[in-house]
This record gives sequence, structure tokens and C-alpha cells, in this order.
Amino acid sequence: MRDILISALALAGTAFGQACQTTTLQTSLPSNGSEVVLRSYSYCGGIFNGSAYIANLDYNKVVSLAYTNAQGQSTPLSVVNFGYASGVGNGSQWEVWNTSTSLYIDGITELLNLTFQATDIGETYVQTLNLPVNASGAPAPTLPSPPAPYATPKGFGNDITSWLSISVGSESETAFARMFLNINPAVEGAVDGIVVAARSGPTYNQTDPDYEYHWVRDASLTMDVVQTLYAAATKAKPKTQYANILFEYATSRATEQNDPGLQTGLGEPKFYLNNTIFTGPWGRPQNDGPATSAITLMEFANSYLANGGSMDNVKQKIYNSATFSASAPVMKDLLFVASNWSSPSFDLWEEEESDHFYTRMVQRRALVMGASFATKMGDSNTSATLSTAATALTATLGQFWDPNREILLYEYGPVLANKASYLDIAVVLGVIHGYAGDGVYSYTNDEVLSSALRISTSFIDVYAIANTTADSSGRVLGIPIGRYPEDVYNGTGTQVNGGNPWYLCTAAMAQFMYSASTEFGDAGSISITNTSKPFFDYFAPGAGLQVGQSYEFGSNKYNAAINGLNGWGDAFLRTIKYYTPADGHLSEEFNRNTGVAQGAADLTWSYASVLTAAFARAELRGQKAYAKNLANLGVTANTS
Repeated sequence: MRDILISALALAGTAFGQACQTTTLQTSLPSNGSEVVLRSYSYCGGIFNGSAYIANLDYNKVVSLAYTNAQGQSTPLSVVNFGYASGVGNGSQWEVWNTSTSLYIDGITELLNLTFQATDIGETYVQTLNLPVNASGAPAPTLPSPPAPYATPKGFGNDITSWLSISVGSESETAFARMFLNINPAVEGAVDGIVVAARSGPTYNQTDPDYEYHWVRDASLTMDVVQTLYAAATKAKPKTQYANILFEYATSRATEQNDPGLQTGLGEPKFYLNNTIFTGPWGRPQNDGPATSAITLMEFANSYLANGGSMDNVKQKIYNSATFSASAPVMKDLLFVASNWSSPSFDLWEEEESDHFYTRMVQRRALVMGASFATKMGDSNTSATLSTAATALTATLGQFWDPNREILLYEYGPVLANKASYLDIAVVLGVIHGYAGDGVYSYTNDEVLSSALRISTSFIDVYAIANTTADSSGRVLGIPIGRYPEDVYNGTGTQVNGGNPWYLCTAAMAQFMYSASTEFGDAGSISITNTSKPFFDYFAPGAGLQVGQSYEFGSNKYNAAINGLNGWGDAFLRTIKYYTPADGHLSEEFNRNTGVAQGAADLTWSYASVLTAAFARAELRGQKAYAKNLANLGVTANTS
């Protein structure tokens, strides 16, 4: 028999004269046959406390409680995990598992079921509850508002214009040269078409961390910069260089697809520099790679055709995997995306397996682009398949918006890796790499703006160097941006409070600001909602924008808002400039306390991200010759 006893216990004192109320469901050890039993629970001051009896059937156990949130909905987020507390009963036949979890943001209305997974023996036990929950004790706190801005930068800075100029010693030229040193690197055994992730590994002076691999995603994002340079180049020699590199990349991707050692299909994350599969333990699959690779190669093919290139070359060396499987990877990657987009995979940081906003965004862009591109290739069947998948995927994106947190969730599922804030710069990167140009989660989307604000400001209280808010000339430094506030990776291992700002993450916020500014300009107005207003209150407070109002291009308030976004874009790049070593080399991270560069040396993605931010800034300023002038430098012999 299950005793149901409601008892008032002061768990943590009283607030407003009201004690926390505990509901006790089980006063004695359960009988045999009841492998999982909720013992007691309370929801007090926004904190859920629970205790359960779990049968000691195996060693490895997972105990979780599903509930409905304040909106009466049950989602993958509406799950609380319990932890082991003690053994009880004869020979510890039973165990007590407890939880004390903050649920005030989500709220809780009903306990649905308690689940015990006995993973060693492959059994799952469930107790159905369907118990209404009444809050007690102090009122739950409300979602904190974003902080007040510590500065109000406006417009473009001459220092950043100079730093990014096409001139000897500028950061743009350094990033350009260092990035190409990592493409087809001069490393014994390396083959054409590969990109080493960093100059950190056995061949280089730095062996920890070992990044001497070709990552599918990192390589595709790097090659996307090469494609931008190809499209911009007007001199024949560099244009031919970029085209050759990109065709080599297409061949290397096809080789990867046909490797007999693939463990998870085309979602394999990384390869050795001889383009053979890495088979060691790793977070796999990573299903963003096939999408970003296909995007890059389709963009190149379109640019190549627009430049008078051969359609036969595109079909044989880029698109038609069915006939030319050894050289043309795009069709195969696109069909993989169409078949696997709904399957959980590891995130771009290679840490968590779930459904990720970043992955869905790049997959959607690949499918949308792919449907059009397949039609151009005369392949109506593949086009229809991709279009159907794109429609189905698009319908799922709305689930990532969390109205309680006012953010797009980086993943749709329970908290993993202790990332309880649900904040991750991967959301911003998902827009940068995954926006398909069709209005679906664009740079100016209200939910995207709200997310970008809360993600970026979350690092202010995490990194000590965020207290340095100006350079030696008094110019505003932007917030140093890391991957996520709870990060513990320090570039070589993990440690408590070990996560650092990343160059590529900080550059992403700069690029986001520039691209949002451009998109508002293209739209010709800025309309303010309750969701978007906090973004403008932080990044353009002087504009004084109000909910329900629309501000037309060229008006004083519109100009003030745009100047704020542009000023913050430069401020984020100024932070990178401030913490870049004198030689201009960019590692993976810079220390959260000292600002000194650390982690993998000469990270290719760091260089690529600075260049894409520079391209976005130049586009915003109408500097059409910027990418052309950089592209026309051409690639020097890669021997170092």
C-alpha cells in the first residue's frame, strides 16, 4: 500500500510567513515488484526537491522525473535527473536517490512519471504519477533582465579599419596567410584537399592539444572562405588557385564518403591528414559536417558556373555522386542530410548528443539550397526529396524557442554537461552558417536578437577580463565571448572555471552585428516588439526605441540604432585585437583572467572567422573592393 501523507515541513525556513510544504508519498520501504517509487517532493520558492526509492538491481542507473511546465506542456526540457544519496534496507536492497533543482524559469504543474533505467541489465521501470503540484514557500524569482550596458560604442572605428586593411602586417593579411598555411599543409603524408585544424600536434612544436586532423565541419567552413575569395578574385592566377583548391577539396570529401572504416555513415567527424578515417573513440556522429560541406561546394559550383565554368565539371567533380562517387560528393551529402536530419547527433563542440539548433540550421540551409541546386543539375527526383525534407525540418525549428528563458535553446532536450543556462554561442553561429536567406531565423528575427543578447552578456560575470572595458586609447572593448558560460575546457583539458573566451566566438558576435545591420538596411526599417526591445536597449540605448513602433531607414532613431550595432561590431573585433599577440597569430582561446592566448596554436577556424567578420563589415560599409583586393593577393607556396 502507498501511504499518501501531506506534511508541512520547514525545509529552508520560511518566507513571507509561509513554510515550504513537502508531500510525502511513501513512509516505508516499498514492497517487492515496485522497482521505482517516489518518496516525497516539494516545489518551494522555485526549487523542486524530490526523493525516491530505487531497487538496487545493477550498478549503473539513470533516474529521471518528467513533469509539465508552467504552460502545462511536457517537453524534453521538462525532465529532472536524480542522484544517488545512500543505500537502505537489508544489504542495501534499496537506494535513496534525491534531487534539488531550480525550476523557477520553467515552472511546474504536474508530475507525470518517474523512470529508472537499469542500464547494466537493459531494463527500464516506470512509476506513473499524474500528481498536481502546488507551489509553496517564497514566490519563485522571475527571469533576470539583461544587465545595463557598460558602454555605448557608436559607428565604425578607424583602428579596426586599419587593423583589417589589405596591407602588410594587418590582421587580415596575417589571417589570410596563416589560414592558407593550414590548407594542403606541408606535412608528410598530407594529401591535397584537406585542412589541418591547427598547427598543434606531433608535427608542430605544440603537442597538446593534438589538432593535427582534418575535421569535416572546420574544413568546410574554411573552404567557404576560399569560395568567397574565388568569387571575388578578378586576377586569373589567384582565381585559378582557389578553384584548384576547391576541386581538390571536393575530391577529398568524396574520398571520405567512401572510406571503408566509417562507423556512423557520413557523420564521421574527423580524418587523418592522409584522408583516412579516424576510428578512435570520439563524439560521433556529427551530422552538421555533411551539410556545411555541401553548402560550401554548392556555393563554389554556382560561382564557378557564373564565371563561365563547365557544367560537366560541376556534375562530375562536385554534384553527381551516383555516377561519379569517387569525385563528386554533394548529392550523397545532401541525401544523407535529408535522411538523417531528425536523428540526434553530437554538437559542433563535440560534447553532447541531442537535437541541436546549429545542426538543424545548417541542415536546413543545405536542403533549401540543395533543392534549387539539384534542379539546376537536372535532377528533379533529388530536388523533390530535399524539398520535402526541408519543409519537415523547418516545422521543427519553433520548438527551440523557450518563452520562459527568452532564448533559442542551443539544444532541445534535458540539461547535458551541466549547461543549465541553455546559453551557447552555437545559436549565433547557427544563424551565421545556416541562414538560407529566406526569412527563416534571419539576423533580424526577434527570437535571434533576444538570444544573441542573453548569450553575449552571460559572459560578463564569468570572465575577469570582461572588467577591462576599454583599450589604452579609451576605445570600447566588446564582451569577450566563449562557447557557453559553464565551459570547463581550457584548451588542453578541463578544470573548474576553466573555460575561456574564444577568438572565433568573439568574431562571431562582431559578424552577427554587422550582418544584422545590413539586413535592417535592406529591410528599410526596424520594428520593435517586446521580444526584441531588450536587444536594442542594450546595444543601442541612445536610440530609445519603443515597443510597437517602426523606425524608417534614415530617421534619427533608426540611424542611432544602426550606429549602436556597428559600434558594438567593432567593439567585439577590438577585443580580439586587444588580446591578439604582436605577431598576429590566433590560437583557439585567450585566458579568462589574463587575456593571454592559449589552446591550439594557429587555429584555422579562428583565422577564417576573422576574415568572414571582415567581409561582413566591408559589405555593410559598401566596400565592394575589399574581398576582391584580398583575393587578388593569391596564395604563395605552402612550404612552412
